[in-house]
Amino acid sequence: MKRRLLILLGLSIISTSAFGVTTWAETESATEETATTDADESAEVSDETETAEEASDESEAADSEGEMPPVTGDEKISELIDLSGLAEEAGQPDIANMTLTQWNTYEFHKDYATIISDITSYDHDFEREFLDAHWSTYLMCTTPNDQVTDEQRAEALLNLHNMRVNAQPTSDVEANRIYLWPEGKVPTVTDYQENTDYQFADDPDFAPYMVESLVEEGTEVKGAVILASGGSRLFRSNVEEAYESALALNELGYQCFIVNYRLVPYEMEESSLDFARAVRYVRANAEKYGIDENKIACAGFSAGGSVITDTIDKFMGDANASELVADYEPDELDQVSADINAYLSIYANYDTESINLDTMPETFFVIGGEDGWESVSDCFDYVREAGIKSELHVFAGAPHGFGAGTHADGTVYENAAEWPKLADVFMQDVYAKAAAGENAAE
Repeated sequence: MKRRLLILLGLSIISTSAFGVTTWAETESATEETATTDADESAEVSDETETAEEASDESEAADSEGEMPPVTGDEKISELIDLSGLAEEAGQPDIANMTLTQWNTYEFHKDYATIISDITSYDHDFEREFLDAHWSTYLMCTTPNDQVTDEQRAEALLNLHNMRVNAQPTSDVEANRIYLWPEGKVPTVTDYQENTDYQFADDPDFAPYMVESLVEEGTEVKGAVILASGGSRLFRSNVEEAYESALALNELGYQCFIVNYRLVPYEMEESSLDFARAVRYVRANAEKYGIDENKIACAGFSAGGSVITDTIDKFMGDANASELVADYEPDELDQVSADINAYLSIYANYDTESINLDTMPETFFVIGGEDGWESVSDCFDYVREAGIKSELHVFAGAPHGFGAGTHADGTVYENAAEWPKLADVFMQDVYAKAAAGENAAE
């Protein structure tokens, strides 16, 4: 019996039309026809069965030898390593009497509450080194491995701690923050009072803010992009997602703003309120940033896309915090529209039920071929069939979380790094057609 074997190594551009699907890869497609006999296929199945049985036997043998040792015990850090070289910081807990699990949780919290949130205040090469140290230490401290001792884990945490505490900003951290709400007037429905066990990335006194990533002087400004990183709303992946994408968009002529919206335990609507407020701020300051107030796009990565989609559903136009907080008193900024003129949905994880077709702007969908992209395809079809201008770009071989082309683990996906340039073309097309429509109406 003959069988056709299709080996799909990847496709180059299929379509770049306004309503098209684009699939990108670094290799060309190849088709190979092979002939196999029934006997050959039977032999292959037999070989596969034997291999599977051998693997099963090996697995059972490993299980019989006992499970991997636990990552941490009850030893205090002071019992594991010498802490005389521990850098001190304000409000630092008694690390010496913490367990490894407690210290790892504290460092994870502090990393995201400081350097990774204030992403524009530090040298970016350092931030990448810090991100590498952050994740390698976290994995070391949470993954069973009989080749790693608790003493080695504690040393890794010590190095990470000192790296963060001793980090020198390249500019004034506080001055770089643009707080989204007046002090003491953040509209809130969640009663969040303490974070003594450091389980949340932000402390109760966190005030939502954003930071600027602006074009270099002399660059023609085409518009603005407001970015929301992912992280399951448990943390914000600003280094590899929002910031590196902002830098790429800066080169293309876009003033960029990275929003540090509220995370869990706050509700999604509270995160969305923060994002809508950021849109209002940028539009209110359009002249300052040299942009057209009708050329404001938003880019959401993973859970950040869910935040933006919720913003589009609930807080576009003049809808404000009064929709959520009964005693909220609107201020001058609430009079500014929170409309989004174009939406860049970057491997965002939401479904069609989250989409409000009445307020959904023209949307540019991006997903990796190795990601779960069926729901993204469904969303693309859903908005396209409703007559909303949209594009879908699938990058073969790219997993979830590729950011601007370089994953958090340092892997570079050159094909996925093309999305900012494609988004530039998309946004300019959206804005040109909107302007043409306005002129025709006049």
